[in-house]
Amino acid sequence: MDLFEVHPPLTAKERAEKRRLMVRDFVALFTLVVITVAIGVLTYFLFSSFSRHRDVLARRWRANGERELREGHPDQAIDALRSALQYAPGQRDIEIELAMALAADNRNLEAMAYFNTLLETEPGNGLIHLQVARLAAKEGNAALAEEHYQQALDGTWGRDGYLQRLSVRLELAKYLISQKDYTRAQTQLRTASDNALNMPEKQMEIGELMEQAHDPSDALAIYLAQMRKKGAPIDAFVGAGRTAYALGQIELARRALERAVEHPEFAKQNPAEQQAVRQMLSDSQTILELYPDPNLSVRERAERISNDARIAHSRLTACFASANASGEMANLQGQWQQIPARVTVRMLERNPQLEQTIMSLVYDTEEQTAQVCGAPTGDDALLLKIAQAPLAVQQQ
Repeated sequence: MDLFEVHPPLTAKERAEKRRLMVRDFVALFTLVVITVAIGVLTYFLFSSFSRHRDVLARRWRANGERELREGHPDQAIDALRSALQYAPGQRDIEIELAMALAADNRNLEAMAYFNTLLETEPGNGLIHLQVARLAAKEGNAALAEEHYQQALDGTWGRDGYLQRLSVRLELAKYLISQKDYTRAQTQLRTASDNALNMPEKQMEIGELMEQAHDPSDALAIYLAQMRKKGAPIDAFVGAGRTAYALGQIELARRALERAVEHPEFAKQNPAEQQAVRQMLSDSQTILELYPDPNLSVRERAERISNDARIAHSRLTACFASANASGEMANLQGQWQQIPARVTVRMLERNPQLEQTIMSLVYDTEEQTAQVCGAPTGDDALLLKIAQAPLAVQQQ
């Protein structure tokens, strides 16, 4: 065949048929494309609708679980949070809340297993470590609790990490107080105080915890710092008065308690709290009236010493009569026999050491009779308070 053979031109009918076929193929291809696009768009919208619906259901079940947990229904919270996880599988926050609900329902083994599994995938999560610490504390495992409290302090927290760590440190301090580990609790509280210098409410909380941790000195320093601020809360004045009184700093206690009574919020305190403050203030004022202040005139000091000696000697006489006379009690009786029944100005002027001798005997009497005959009341209790820290009475 000749390669250069020329085909005859298409007839009009053939050209028309060819165009018809081309149009049909184009329409078929276009239709197929439109159908494919339509199916894709429909699939996308159906999937998006399903995803949105699934997210809505997950959030709804999670909210239900959180509400049940807040209201003290952990068993119902567990069911709700498990339903939430069916719609949002693998969501870490819901898994943590589910483990917390298990712990709240006292399903400790399940909760611990859940938390440990979570830690395997996120070992630095501070919240998970905190939950493990709480669970270990509840089970009485002090070593594990303290370990995870520390890891919670070192862990990651995301938003508000600074405040979260401060809360963890305070919780650790409370736990150490519950374990009577006061020294380590004090260390945590001092660190917390340094980290919360511009947080008055936290400072007040720390002050109260320091009192519980047998650290009234640091608690007093916090209360005094808060007292100096404008608009200081009444708790700062009451706390300062209470801790100063505990430390024997009676003049400081009196001043703080007077300001507490004058505080605008004092009238809003419950009657029992008001009575406690007023009683402590009254005791502080009486102690200052009993105390032989070196700044007083010789006459006034002699009158106080004579009155204190009378109170203490009466206490000794009553205690001696009601208890088996021990060697120390008999020795006190002998020492009292060498003291004048009434101290006069002339005696103090002639014998400056007499004041110290009498007051030392007064303090010894109150302390020893308290051991033999039990806690004193009235003025004897106030003299015993002075005896515990006589040099602190007038500190301000």
